[in-house]
Amino acid sequence: MRRLAACLLLASAPLVAGCFDIEQNLTLERNLSGKAGFIMKVDMEPMVVFAAQMKRSMEGKEGPPTPAELAEARKEMLDSSTTSDMADMEKDRKELEASLPAGVKLLDASAKQDGLKTTVNLQFGFDHVSKLSAIKLPKGEGADPSEPGNPVESPFDGLTVTDEGGTILITSKAQNPMAGAKEQLPSGDPAMAKQLGDLFKGLRVAFKVTAPFAVAEQNAHRREGTTLVWEFDVNSLTTLTPAQLAQGIRVRYRK
Repeated sequence: MRRLAACLLLASAPLVAGCFDIEQNLTLERNLSGKAGFIMKVDMEPMVVFAAQMKRSMEGKEGPPTPAELAEARKEMLDSSTTSDMADMEKDRKELEASLPAGVKLLDASAKQDGLKTTVNLQFGFDHVSKLSAIKLPKGEGADPSEPGNPVESPFDGLTVTDEGGTILITSKAQNPMAGAKEQLPSGDPAMAKQLGDLFKGLRVAFKVTAPFAVAEQNAHRREGTTLVWEFDVNSLTTLTPAQLAQGIRVRYRK
């Protein structure tokens, strides 16, 4: 999966958490079959200033990066994010299809890169929603299997479906791309901490469920017709209590 895998590897680069826009969506039928989508957008442009400033700090320099330093940082990022031609996408698709669990089909897969902006769009069909959590996507050639992956490698990680007899309980954890990012920063640098906060401003994580059932209980942020929507930004992710984090995304439907 040369082109698609390259985009997934780009998305796992350190400290790009604030540049993530992730959306998971489920459309369910009464027999719990349906369709699912996973869309991830990564904009590395905000990282240019951050990377240049970090380099200056490590070299003992003070003050903002120069235009030349910013240009160098941008070039290094563009060079590291080089992907193969779109002609490889058909082969990528076949390899991805072969890796899916039984009962899950790949309906569409695309990876688009425009400078430092990358969009990965995956669409699946499934015969039972519980099978989505088993999707594990390849890391790509040259990836270190011992390193932690990125959100796309397990796009529906944590999704659980429990048949309770008269009701169906669906739960999932909210994807948090910024988890662990602060530990990668040098300590005691207020300017660097501020820049990290600026990076997180664009963070968005959304989860949507559309179903034909009556809702018994739910903790969604809003409702749009038959669609329940959970939407998080940097503020909501960092202010969730341990109890809220443990509960995650939750909806109980009456059969």
